[in-house]
Parts: sequence; structure tokens; C-alpha cells
Amino acid sequence: MLNQIIRNFETQNSAKVVYITIYGSKLFGTDNKNSDTDYKGIFIPSKRDVLLKKDILHFNYNTNSKTKNDKDDIDIQFYSIYKWFSLLQKGETGALDLLFSMFREDTQAFNDTNFTSIIKANYQKFYNKNLHSFVGYCVGQSKLYNIKGERYNELDIFVKYFQNVDKSKYSLKLSTVFDEIQEILDNQKFKYIRFTKGALSRGNQGYKEGIYIELLGKRFSQMVSVEYFLTHIQDMQKQFGNRTISSAKGVDYKALSHAVRVINEVEELLDTNFITFPLLNKEYIISIKEGKKNLEEVMNYIDIKLDIVQNKLENSNLAEKSDEEFISNLIIELL
Repeated sequence: MLNQIIRNFETQNSAKVVYITIYGSKLFGTDNKNSDTDYKGIFIPSKRDVLLKKDILHFNYNTNSKTKNDKDDIDIQFYSIYKWFSLLQKGETGALDLLFSMFREDTQAFNDTNFTSIIKANYQKFYNKNLHSFVGYCVGQSKLYNIKGERYNELDIFVKYFQNVDKSKYSLKLSTVFDEIQEILDNQKFKYIRFTKGALSRGNQGYKEGIYIELLGKRFSQMVSVEYFLTHIQDMQKQFGNRTISSAKGVDYKALSHAVRVINEVEELLDTNFITFPLLNKEYIISIKEGKKNLEEVMNYIDIKLDIVQNKLENSNLAEKSDEEFISNLIIELL
């Protein structure tokens, strides 16, 4: 079936598939007998479609006609090289997993070695220290159940200060109130709220650096409106304050296991410039996924790891930005 899906995709989209790996729990080493099969892959669009701006950025296929996948279902996601390189530069977890999956041969379903050999030989050129999406994901999971007091307190204090911004500025860009935000930061000396720099680029427009406001791992561009920023940080505050979700719906241990997986991945990347599959900590992650660890223990683990990773990010020797020139030349070569 997979070969037929590839052939159909290539024919219909004038593209060339160059890599496919089994993804999800079967890549991580945390699967069980009921796990479904997920695939992620990379394709190169045709030069003609690129020039005519008809090329697609991604493709999804799923055999499931039900609400939830079961062990017999197949889920496939393909990324264009443009999309994949862009996601790597932004530090997206799935894109980085796809990159390091190339070093695990037994889960690969399709491999154009001419392509993967180039990627593997130069893998450190594609990502950078912009790993905030990793941290943001873990914070997002932890806030559903519990949050270390100082994080919530910082957010609560900041929101209350920022709500005093003149409403006439709501439609303006966030950068127009940077002085007011800096005054808040100067007064409070926050640990988890700060200014940070990062790429503002979109698509293939190249690297352009801008200023972000980072709150508990979630970053907001200087280009968003003041109203957008205020609305979203107020939503964060409400979510952090909601302690009833776990009792009303039960603890989602699978989601928490993903949070632990992700924080372990980013720590390994910061320590070794590499992510190993199957995961080095897979037994502990499986025990969380199966509900064998109590909520308090898992939350303490995530809280401790968040602090560790935050400190390692600040002192990381990873590149400030990806090698844009190399990536651009590689795209031209691949096309």
C-alpha cells in the first residue's frame, strides 16, 4: 500500500519522494501491540512547479475513517524540502525528529541515499538554538495539570501589569510598547519572561532577525498587535489557573509521556548535538504512558527538567541561526 501511495503522490504532484520513516511511538521505541503506524517523509517538488509557484508544501494521507486511529490504520505526512528546512530552522519537534530518524535505519521505509547522505553529513547546519517550541510544548502539557508556583506567579504579575497599557495602543504592533514591557521586566527581574531574538522570516524569504517576547517558553513576535498579545497571555493565565481539568477528565498520561519525551530530546540535543532513536529514556516514558507513575512524580520531573533545559538553552553553544547559504545552495542543487 505504501508504494502505491508514493506512486500516486508523485504522479499527481510532479514530485519526487526522497525519504520516508516510521514515526511516532514506533520510532521512539515506546510502542505497544495496539500502536498504529505513522509515517513522515520528505519530497522534492518539480522545478517547473516551483517556478510557476504551483508546488505544495505538505501532503497528508490517512486510512482511518473513524474518530481514532487503531493498530491497523496508516497515517502519512510528507513535507516539501522547503517546508522541512523552514521547520528545522524554527526548532519544530517533528522536523527535528525526522532529521535524526535518518540515523536509525531499521525504521526507514524509503531512503534515497543520495539525499540522506548529504543531510546526514551536514545535519548540524539545519537547526540552531531556537528550541523554544520544545520548551513551549512541555509547558503546555504541564499547565493542564499543575505548574510550578514561580512560573504561574510570574505570568500572573506580568499580565496584571500589562493590562494597564493604554487601550488606544491595542491595534499597534507589540514593538511600540517595548519600553513599557522593559520597565515591567526591570521592576520584577523575571526568570521566565524576557526579550529574545529570533528569525522573523516566512517561507523562503531568507533570514531576518527580530525581537520576541518570551513567556514561559512561548514566544510572541514584535509584529503581532498589542491586543493579540494581551488576549493570548490572558488565555495562558486562565489555563494555568485551571486545576480542575485533571479531576474532571482524568489525567492524560499519553500526553504527559510526550512532554517528558520532548524535554528529554531537547536536553540530549543541547548536551550532545544529537537525538538518539529509539529514545534513551524510553522505559521511563513507557511507564508514564501506561499510567504506572503518579501525577505528582511526573509533574515534578517535568518541572525540574524545564529548569535544567532553560539554563542549558541560555548557555548553549549551538549556532545562533542555521546555515542559510548552505541550505539555499542545497535547494538549488536538489531541484
